[in-house]
Amino acid sequence: MDPYTQSMIRDWVTLATSIGFLAWIVYLIAGVIRRRQQTVMQKHLLDKFASAQDLAEFIQSPAGQKYVMGFSDAVTSPRNSILNSVRTGCVLMFLGMGFLAGGSGGWLSFRIGWVSFLVGIGFLVSALVSYFLARKVGWKEQE
Repeated sequence: MDPYTQSMIRDWVTLATSIGFLAWIVYLIAGVIRRRQQTVMQKHLLDKFASAQDLAEFIQSPAGQKYVMGFSDAVTSPRNSILNSVRTGCVLMFLGMGFLAGGSGGWLSFRIGWVSFLVGIGFLVSALVSYFLARKVGWKEQE
C-alpha cells in the first residue's frame, strides 16, 4: 500500500474510534441521568406516604410488589451485573483496539490503547468468573 492510502485508513480508524468513544461517553452520561431521575422519582413516591402504615399497605398491594421487585431485581440479579460487565469489557476492548490501530504511532495513543484493551479483558474475565460462581451457587433458582 502506498503511504497516502495508509494515512487515509489511519485517519478513518481514528475518526471511527473518536466517534465510538464519544458515543460511549454519551451513553454513560445518559445512564447516570436515568438512574438519578429514577432515584428522585422513588424518593418522591416514598415521600407521598403519610405514615409507615400507608407504605406497608402500598407494598402489600400488587402494584407495590411490582414496584419493589422492579428495583430489587436490578440491584440483586447476577445476570444483570454479568451482562453489564460483558458489555463494558467489549466496549473497552474495541476502544483499545481502535486506539492501537488508529493512533498514528503516538506514545499516548499506544498507552491508552493497551490500557483500555487490558481493562476490557479484565472485565470479560471478571464476568466469566462471576458467571461460573453464580451458576455454582444456583442463581437460576433465585430468579
